[in-house]
Amino acid sequence: MVRSALIRLWPLAMLLAVGCDYVSEPVVPGNTGGPPPDGTVRRRVLLEDFTGHRCNNCPAAHLVAAQLEAAYGADVVVVSVHATNTFAAPLNPPAADGRYSSDYRTPAGTTYAQTFGVTFLPIGMVSRRPYNGSTTVSPSAWPSATSELVGQPASMDVWFSSLVHDASANTVSCQVKVAVLEPITGDHKLTVYLTEDHVIDWQLNAQATPPDIPDYDHRHVLRTNLNGTWGDNLIAGSASVGDTLTLNISNVAMNAAWNAANCALVAYVYDAATNEVMQAVERKFQP
Repeated sequence: MVRSALIRLWPLAMLLAVGCDYVSEPVVPGNTGGPPPDGTVRRRVLLEDFTGHRCNNCPAAHLVAAQLEAAYGADVVVVSVHATNTFAAPLNPPAADGRYSSDYRTPAGTTYAQTFGVTFLPIGMVSRRPYNGSTTVSPSAWPSATSELVGQPASMDVWFSSLVHDASANTVSCQVKVAVLEPITGDHKLTVYLTEDHVIDWQLNAQATPPDIPDYDHRHVLRTNLNGTWGDNLIAGSASVGDTLTLNISNVAMNAAWNAANCALVAYVYDAATNEVMQAVERKFQP
């Protein structure tokens, strides 16, 4: 069951659950969001990497994403969106050895690929902000597109004030907070992803010999959206400095095949008119 609610300027109690394997207080600022002690909040970049296990050039793009993570740390949030029938669908007919039998596509990921005109891979979006006139950006341009945004003064901050994985029910709940740091105009929405890291499976890799790799390490795989493809309405019209907005999401069922120890949530706020992501943050189930 999914229940989500946005509450403006209203204190909320910490989410509690019996049988939960992870319950947390607000996190240490600077790691996964939250206003830092010096009051300076930097803009974090959301890199959505459209990929597929049968895309032979996608591993090279994965390396670029990993290099950006290494360079910027928590200021770059990577999500791998497996998309397109050509590169992400399971083999049909199935192979005798079971290669490429998994399906990591999601309804939301498919919608994003269609909405943003993804027709070939690898390709990505850097906070969904146009770069050189295009919202979809080739991996070779990810570093320069990222450098234009990362570390800029942020108009808002977003962080997970709680994250609860109920191991017995295999559900996840969270509370997301957004602090308005500069006057904001226009409608904005908040979306929460669930990702799984270190998914070991087949991958076609043009740079490897042989190119079919059975134990490839798939990183930051988008598994589901906790609050729909386009998220929840967060700001209607405008918001003032000092406003604090809260989103609660409760009891979202997880697939039993997902390894909760490798899962994380990603929250991002975007401008509903332009789709540009204004702030993002990742919170791992297990620090």
